[in-house]
Amino acid sequence: SKKYFRCALDNLKSVRMLTVTALLCALCALVDLFFLPIGGAFLRIYFSFLVAGLLCMISGPFLAIPAGFLVDTLSFLFSGGDPAGYFPGYALSSMLSFLIYALFFYRAHLSLSRIFIARLTVNVLINVILGSVWKHILYGNAYIVYFISGAIKNIAMLPVEAALMLILYRRMVPILQKLHLMPGTVQITVQRRDYVFSAIAGVIGIAVLILYYLYKNR
Repeated sequence: SKKYFRCALDNLKSVRMLTVTALLCALCALVDLFFLPIGGAFLRIYFSFLVAGLLCMISGPFLAIPAGFLVDTLSFLFSGGDPAGYFPGYALSSMLSFLIYALFFYRAHLSLSRIFIARLTVNVLINVILGSVWKHILYGNAYIVYFISGAIKNIAMLPVEAALMLILYRRMVPILQKLHLMPGTVQITVQRRDYVFSAIAGVIGIAVLILYYLYKNR
């Protein structure tokens, strides 16, 4: 709607919104330095996506795109750099991820299924498909190798990631509304179908992990 795009454009001219977005960009880049290993070097849970989704929920699609570029650049600098050097492909992935989150979350009523689909879109299109292209370019192994390993990881982690996003955002939305960073009309609802949806997704994720480890140890 016109109001949606007008509000998103106004964020680009708001000093307060620009300041909040910059602070969240720095926080996102810092959080990206930490991860939880749950299966050796192959399976890790990173938590920067939680901050990224929150940032996009506040800033909207137009501000989210440069924010994605800034987060990728800051992450590169904070981590001390990659041996392969700065690669602009990852900046593009970050910008597209932020745009997807903004399109799903900005001024929208949130549910577990909506969060799940948003994260699924990022995992498949950005992390698996584009990410495998970037790794193939940088490290030279076959594209299909990165694609399969990336698909297994991202599908298996998806239910956990969606659940973490729901838990955090249910706590943060009322706070952001009190700070006038988010419209008071935004709500997060959890319906019975969401529990069924998450249970099915969890079973699929566990099945994928089991099949992967059986394949690796055969």
